[in-house]
Amino acid sequence: MLFVFLVISPSVSASLSTDAAGTASGIKKNRTLIVGVTPRPVFVNVDNQGNLDGLDIALAKAIFAEAGLSIRFEVYPWKRIVHLLESGDVDVALSASDSDQRREFAYFSSEAFRLGHNLLFTRKEHSSLFDPNERLQQLEGMSVRLGVQRGVSYSYEYDTLLSSAEFQRKLVVVDTPARLVELMLIDRVDAFLGSERDLQTEIDKYGAHDQIVPLFYLMSDKEASSHIMFSKASVPTQWVEKVNQAMRSLKASGRYDEIMKSY
Repeated sequence: MLFVFLVISPSVSASLSTDAAGTASGIKKNRTLIVGVTPRPVFVNVDNQGNLDGLDIALAKAIFAEAGLSIRFEVYPWKRIVHLLESGDVDVALSASDSDQRREFAYFSSEAFRLGHNLLFTRKEHSSLFDPNERLQQLEGMSVRLGVQRGVSYSYEYDTLLSSAEFQRKLVVVDTPARLVELMLIDRVDAFLGSERDLQTEIDKYGAHDQIVPLFYLMSDKEASSHIMFSKASVPTQWVEKVNQAMRSLKASGRYDEIMKSY
């Protein structure tokens, strides 16, 4: 089955006023920020009319409203969002992993957007083949077909292993979490990497929770903290700090936890 993301611009925008002044050269004042999002079960859902819902959408609306910044969501594949953010054609990305490479073109919120653990999954009967204490490094010496989603950074260890041509040959690259589950069920991959919440949702949809099991986390809680990513080409640092302050305020008030629990 082939999955194709269409680039759409849903008519979803937080109706907020902006009083922040842009100070970077070429950055317009009092404008609507474009937030790039990728459909993901639980986090970003798109209905037939192009309306958006989900945990990431609700968090973003609350955070940017608290910051007094106007936003508009646009839907793209994740890899495309990163490319557009680098050029300044997208201003903001949600739930992004911080990395030295991305810091060349992006700012990151100092506050965690949410905790997002990635795990290694496999078929239940294959679980004894993997040692939870050895992490991903053990795959280098194994004959394994590893399913991964295009453009996703699963952990620092994963990013390091990508420099190995031998490791890259083990990868089966797809565009959606659902496709990872499908490939395992038809024995096209031996294991796959994915978000705890994303993949458990997809596994449940296929009624495969007795067949596919999570084995171990790929990262510590600190590394699992995702952030809001801002384009250096289009977003002034003053706006980044407004968002940081808004996130701290929402967490202190309890509103942040309320949104998290509602999904």
